[in-house]
Amino acid sequence: MVRLPTITPPEISIQGVVAFPRVVHHDPRGFLVETLRKDDGGVSGATFAMTYTSLTLPGEKRDIDRWHVHRLQEDRFVVLSGEMILALYDGRREVPTFGTLHAIRMVGASDGTGTEPRRKQDGLTHMVTIPAGVYHCIGNLSDRPFILQNFPTQLYNAEDEGRVPFLEVPMKDLAGAPFSWDAVEVRR
Repeated sequence: MVRLPTITPPEISIQGVVAFPRVVHHDPRGFLVETLRKDDGGVSGATFAMTYTSLTLPGEKRDIDRWHVHRLQEDRFVVLSGEMILALYDGRREVPTFGTLHAIRMVGASDGTGTEPRRKQDGLTHMVTIPAGVYHCIGNLSDRPFILQNFPTQLYNAEDEGRVPFLEVPMKDLAGAPFSWDAVEVRR
């Protein structure tokens, strides 16, 4: 089996997918992070429609066997706590990064271990934008839950929400095999 190494958000090379650094302000009480700002370059002027937060337990995948894709909506993901794997596949034939596959390791502001600093200190996390037409799926390959916050550009619309089985999309990065969670090699 061909393995797919994980990368960090700054290493993403899919056209239109942008990783915005987020400063995490830690202190003995917890943390504070500005997740979405209207002055972010790729977000400025973009539509705000809603927000949601989800928690995913260890070993669980929100998309176990199929890609999630939108025709209109752009997603904007921030992992607040824990560690998430975000797999992206560029399904847009009109862009130079068509066919590119990434597995991105997104680490939140706190890993929930209770080892937060005893003094004031800053850290880093990212908000990742996912353009319409970029297939994506998320999973928890760690031993702790993660909390994801999303700021989609459209209200939920079942007609815009596509689900494509992994088996229907052969991956050149996986020697023509479809994406599989078993192929993701988590780099720490």
